[in-house]
Amino acid sequence: MATLQRTLVNLEILTEDISFLSDAERGHSPHLRLLHGIRNVLEEVELHTLNETETGFQTLLKGSLFEDKFERKRMVNVYKKLVGYVITSWEATEKANVIITDSFDEGADKRLELLQVKAIKAKSQLKTVATAMGKADYEKFTQVFALTAQDWLWDNLRARF
Repeated sequence: MATLQRTLVNLEILTEDISFLSDAERGHSPHLRLLHGIRNVLEEVELHTLNETETGFQTLLKGSLFEDKFERKRMVNVYKKLVGYVITSWEATEKANVIITDSFDEGADKRLELLQVKAIKAKSQLKTVATAMGKADYEKFTQVFALTAQDWLWDNLRARF
């Protein structure tokens, strides 16, 4: 139980670190590094909750930043998946943009196509999970992790793919 509490505190610290990012840092590598850390901590939280009851888990969340976000233990897994899809899409899109702007050579077409497909697949999976969550829960997710770029907004996500 104490380990789960520490892990939840780590999750809150990383989330607060995102809120301290400047506008110039949001949507760029510092933000992405923090999302990687958050995904790792969410994996730890998920492991620690396996032997925890729903009531015990909710008790631990009282007063936490995630009290209204993790209404059930399974939401930890949902958030972990969503963060993973965001990271995959983000990284694939960045790599594709580098190929387009800097290193377009003979084999670039194939690499570019693979990266674009990877980004589209991740966005499609994100859309599927987000739709299952509903608009209100998805917006809680984007707000807590400061995913304010157009790509992550509910209306844009639902309009694409």
